[in-house]
Order: sequence, then structure tokens, then C-alpha cells
Amino acid sequence: MSQTEHDQPPYQREQERQERSPGAGSAAASLELLTLLAAGVADLALDQLRQTADRAQDALRRADLRELLTDGVVELRKRGELATRRAGVGEENYLETMARRAAAQHTSEGRPCA
Repeated sequence: MSQTEHDQPPYQREQERQERSPGAGSAAASLELLTLLAAGVADLALDQLRQTADRAQDALRRADLRELLTDGVVELRKRGELATRRAGVGEENYLETMARRAAAQHTSEGRPCA
């Protein structure tokens, strides 16, 4: 491989190879491209996994791990409450409850509720 070929990105080298010999090796080129794409995806996944493992190790080394976990549980509980309210599971919607109370108050005072 010449110096100019070495400086080019792999996709340009492959494109030049295909231009030199059209039709020949197109199946091999497709297979090579798929292999490179699969290797890239695998490398990305492993990199993300490494970063996650590093963050987990850093969290375990913290001196305030107990407080961190307590804060996390409280935060998750609050998020769960909000999610169930949004989904309509559990208690009634706060605004609907207040509207019903206001409507009941207006009708008990003798004024019709609009």
C-alpha cells in the first residue's frame, strides 16, 4: 500500500478499489463493509460498557455512598409518583379534584356551576 493510500480513510480506499475493477469483488466488498460496520458497533458497545463500569467503580469508592443511595431511592420514588399520576394510575389528578371541590362549593352556595 502506498503512502497516499495509507493516508486515505478506509471507505475511500474501498471506493477506489471498486472503481479500478468494477463488478469484481463486489460481494467481497459488501462482506468487508458489513464486517467493518459490525466491528464498529461492537467497539462502541464495549466502550460504553467500559465507561459504565468505570462510573460504577467510582461510585462504590465514594465515602458518602449511603447518602447517595438514600437520595437515589427518594428521587426514584418521586419519579414513580409523578409517572403514576401522569398515567392516571392511583390517586385522582390534583386539578380534577380541585375543580370538583370548587364546583361542589358553588352549587352548595346556591349558584349554578357553569
